[in-house]
Amino acid sequence: MAHAVEVTGQVQARGRVEALAAERAAILGQIADVVVTTDPQGRVTFANAATRAIYGEMRLGVPIWDPSQPFRLRNADGSERPVERISLARALRGERVVDDEWRVVRSDGREVAVMGSAVPVTAADGTPIGAAMTVRDVSEQRRLQHQLEMERNRLADVFRQAPAVIAVTQGPEHRIVTANPLFRQVVGAHRAVEGLPIRQALPDLEGQGFFELLDGVYASGEPFVGNELLARFDRNGDGVVEDGFFNFVYHPLRDVDGQVRGIMIHAVEVTDQVVARREVELKAEELLRLTHALEQSNRELDQFAYVASHDLKAPLRGIANLAQWIQEDLGDRVTGETAEHMRLLQGRVHRMEALIDGILDYSRAGRVRTAAEPVETGALVREVVELLSPGEGVEVEVEPDMPTLEAERVPLQQVFMNLIGNAVKYGRGTGKDVCVRVGWRPVRDGYEFTVADNGPGIAPEYHDRIWGIFQTLQARDKVEGTGIGLSVVRKIVESRGGEVWLRSAAGEGAEFHFTWPRVPRAANTSTGDQP
Repeated sequence: MAHAVEVTGQVQARGRVEALAAERAAILGQIADVVVTTDPQGRVTFANAATRAIYGEMRLGVPIWDPSQPFRLRNADGSERPVERISLARALRGERVVDDEWRVVRSDGREVAVMGSAVPVTAADGTPIGAAMTVRDVSEQRRLQHQLEMERNRLADVFRQAPAVIAVTQGPEHRIVTANPLFRQVVGAHRAVEGLPIRQALPDLEGQGFFELLDGVYASGEPFVGNELLARFDRNGDGVVEDGFFNFVYHPLRDVDGQVRGIMIHAVEVTDQVVARREVELKAEELLRLTHALEQSNRELDQFAYVASHDLKAPLRGIANLAQWIQEDLGDRVTGETAEHMRLLQGRVHRMEALIDGILDYSRAGRVRTAAEPVETGALVREVVELLSPGEGVEVEVEPDMPTLEAERVPLQQVFMNLIGNAVKYGRGTGKDVCVRVGWRPVRDGYEFTVADNGPGIAPEYHDRIWGIFQTLQARDKVEGTGIGLSVVRKIVESRGGEVWLRSAAGEGAEFHFTWPRVPRAANTSTGDQP
């Protein structure tokens, strides 16, 4: 007996199913995202080739949450992920999971941030037959998001800490979207500004032109830059309007279509600088006025000194002539006390003339400037000695190789003449031969000159006194002098940027030192020579 059942249809159907399954596997295998399917018990039935890039390895026939799988699943924050929160487990319970995030910890220790979706899979009659899941690597995306967040935080810190007044407005009414702390501090902490149109937030600026500038920038799309503009507003909420000066920029902000959607306000307060500069300018104007007045006074002083010296010298010359005539008329009868009186009279006339000349020199010293020229100081000193004609018993030694410098010849000659002349004059009173030495040495910006003598010397307690005008240390009847020479020396040297000082002790001679710049320095004032 033969018994057979034909199964051709079933075999052909099964072949078609297997072919479809192979085709499906081939298609899913080429998808870039991970594709995983399970049976109703959660056992993995399929995992495409992309799975290896994320999970490393996935065992078929084992649930994805099974401890034997060579990976672990964690929540996005790194905490343990319970089984009931795993996407495939939720899908097997009938839940559709979209864009869930978690981390895969592979067996090699690498962690991969992923995002996936899972859905339940049912037969045509609605019978559950498993679940399907897709997963993609979002590590780079999360890294970029983290970096972007850090940049946002950094920019927020810059915005908050920027040493400038910053605010952003939106729309044609210029509604303040955000403002940094310095903006609130400058306009007044008592104001509520965010969310308000700027005209409502800062009504005390009305009529000062700032709102119109904002309207113009919003309409034209062109930025506006203002420097040191005055703004008056109530800073403290006490009703007192204060002045402030600001450098600022109104910069238009555009949307993706290039349309202006708002304005960024960036301002730096320069009130202190402007006030300080204006005070300096006022002081400079006052100083200029005083300088002009001083120049006028100097010119008048020069003219007065010249006229006074001329008018005073005229009667002195008359007195000198009269004394000379009287002496000539009396002839040999002028003897004894009368002769001494005549000598004193003539000496005082000459002293008065020298005093007048000294006052004139002192008034001009340091103010009257002449053109600089190359001056060979060695030759200049020898000329001074010839002019002084010190006579017998006086030796003036000039150090060799004295420097040549650019200088005003006459003032420098006047300094040497006063110093050498004093050394000769006071040295003669010691009763011994006079020796004067003139030396030099280079210093940083010029030269230091020395005039030393073997005279009576000057005690230290008088070192400051001798530079004063009309100051002498010996009676004028004993040593003729006006007490002006050293004052003139000091004034000339210091007006040319140099210094002058003395080293001496009583009975040990004196060393006068002064410095002179290698090149002439600009004068503070210049009135020119009077006729």
